[in-house]
Amino acid sequence: MLNEQIVKDISELNARLLDHRPILQGHINYFIKEFEEKRGDREQERLEKMSKELTTMNQILLPESLDAMQVYLANVAAKLKVATEVCHKIEEKGNSFETSILEEGRQRRNRDWEAYYASQLEKCEHVDSDFEEQVKILHRHYNELEDKLTNSSNLAAQ
Repeated sequence: MLNEQIVKDISELNARLLDHRPILQGHINYFIKEFEEKRGDREQERLEKMSKELTTMNQILLPESLDAMQVYLANVAAKLKVATEVCHKIEEKGNSFETSILEEGRQRRNRDWEAYYASQLEKCEHVDSDFEEQVKILHRHYNELEDKLTNSSNLAAQ
């Protein structure tokens, strides 16, 4: 009998310490009860309201929108076609006009480059001639100094 009592006490302790099902079940039931009381029928009312709005949209707004779109899209398509044709005409005129403008610009740049190149050559020749002139002046000056030195050393030697 003592063994039975010990086993019973151990199983009761085991159930209290390790078996959480009854406690969890109680908490779950309490949560569901609180959730249902606080929410009430709000969700159902919202769903019914949205259902009515969707029905209204499907029956009234959608057909009206489709009719309006057909009318306006036909107008937009016609205007778009006209605009596309105008763009093509402008593009054709622009291509021929653009080609002549580009050619004129290219010729003008070539003339400008030739003028610039000629002026640079002229400046280069001027600098070269000035340099040669300065070299000649310096040669004359140093030749004169050398002559004076040789004359003064000849006079000193006599």
